[in-house]
Amino acid sequence: MNLTRSLRFAPVLLLVLAVAIPAAAQGPSKIGELELIDIGTADPYPIGFGDNARTWEVAFPGASYIRVHFSKFDLAPGDFVEIMNPAGTEHYRFTGKGPHDNGHFWASTIIGDTAVIRLQAFNGGGAGFEVDSFGRGTEPGVFDPIDPEVPSEPESVCGITDWQDVKCYESAYPTEFENARAAVKAIIGCCSSCTAFKISDSGQFMTNNHCTSSQSGVQSTELRFEFQANSCGSGSSGFSGSVMGQDLVATGYTLDYTLMTSDGPSSIPCLSMDDRLPPAGERIYIAGHPSGGVKKLSLESTHSSNPSGFCEVDGSPVTGRAAGSDVGYYCDTTNGSSGSPVLSGETHKVVALHHFGGCQNSGGRSDLILGEIGWQIDSCSNGGGDPPVCGNNTKEIGEVCDGTDLGGETCETQGEGPGTLACLPDCSGFDTSGCFNNDPPTCSLAQKGESCGVDADCCSNKCRGRRGRKTCK
Repeated sequence: MNLTRSLRFAPVLLLVLAVAIPAAAQGPSKIGELELIDIGTADPYPIGFGDNARTWEVAFPGASYIRVHFSKFDLAPGDFVEIMNPAGTEHYRFTGKGPHDNGHFWASTIIGDTAVIRLQAFNGGGAGFEVDSFGRGTEPGVFDPIDPEVPSEPESVCGITDWQDVKCYESAYPTEFENARAAVKAIIGCCSSCTAFKISDSGQFMTNNHCTSSQSGVQSTELRFEFQANSCGSGSSGFSGSVMGQDLVATGYTLDYTLMTSDGPSSIPCLSMDDRLPPAGERIYIAGHPSGGVKKLSLESTHSSNPSGFCEVDGSPVTGRAAGSDVGYYCDTTNGSSGSPVLSGETHKVVALHHFGGCQNSGGRSDLILGEIGWQIDSCSNGGGDPPVCGNNTKEIGEVCDGTDLGGETCETQGEGPGTLACLPDCSGFDTSGCFNNDPPTCSLAQKGESCGVDADCCSNKCRGRRGRKTCK
């Protein structure tokens, strides 16, 4: 165990581990490398605070960020570890067994090439901590604005790169600018980045399954708010805060979603998901972090398929990981944009969760995601309305259907934890026990996408399309 007060690591002394990127049309943006180190405290550790606090420095010359991994973390009550930049302007505090109470975690990211770890031991006697590795940023543009004329993934930037810094739209498109605040940079583990967005007032976030799909992956994710250029085309950037992913709520491969909780409050707004398939030609916009850089807003389009000059739905539906699973568009995206919300310019709700490039680019349909996990998504006051009300004869977001005949049952909000569904009431074959145990309901009628003749053939009670080719919606 190395108890040196200040450690600085030269590149020639470090073991570099490669980080694989998932095989997908788009995916997490690789933004760093993993480095192995071995530092920590004595076990038990002595008292030492203020001017006597023990301090370690983790640095890699030229790195764009440092993110430290604690393989062991167990402090005495009243003691805490601070992680900060040398100037103290970026500062995080950890206590007990860490943010997940399990004794190991990825700490918050420190911008720049140096992170300072300081143990404030007022009581001492705890088991202490060990650091076994850290991530160091390798991409110079990760914490600086990206040049919009130099796309890193041209196959998904459809023609001229049209995205702009979000600040460019603050005055002309205030609603789009405000909604873009909900999109956050998701730093996953040491070295990769996607986009996520806040989906409920309670602090749930959504990103792609191919970005992270496990409890450990969620807990390795830092969600950084309003990481964006300070002005339109500015060379400087900032951010307003961050939280850690806490618990995996739900994940799905086909529609490519992961829903997670976070470990703290956030002042950014949430976005509601739309429970409809948007028609071709509807205006859309996408807020995200292409290549892991500052937030961009894809709103305008110079692509020949969009003569209006704006991003539009160009395919509805299109094939993603399943037939009819996606909404297609030529709106510009690239690696790191995965998990971005695709918002309707009409309802300003999320109509798709971006995940594929290729021009057309595409995202998993929000109406299908709601059909799978709507009851697990908490309410969002930003256009989401109130939670679904059981038995009011009104189908609301999170309900597959509604009615008053519950077979003699009284349907109430029951179960434990966030996302407990208020009700999935009577629907000719639905198992109403789903109201009480938070399990997905079952239905013997035709599901979405299956052929039908009349509304009564479908669980959704919606049979749409041309005669002889109708399907359940």
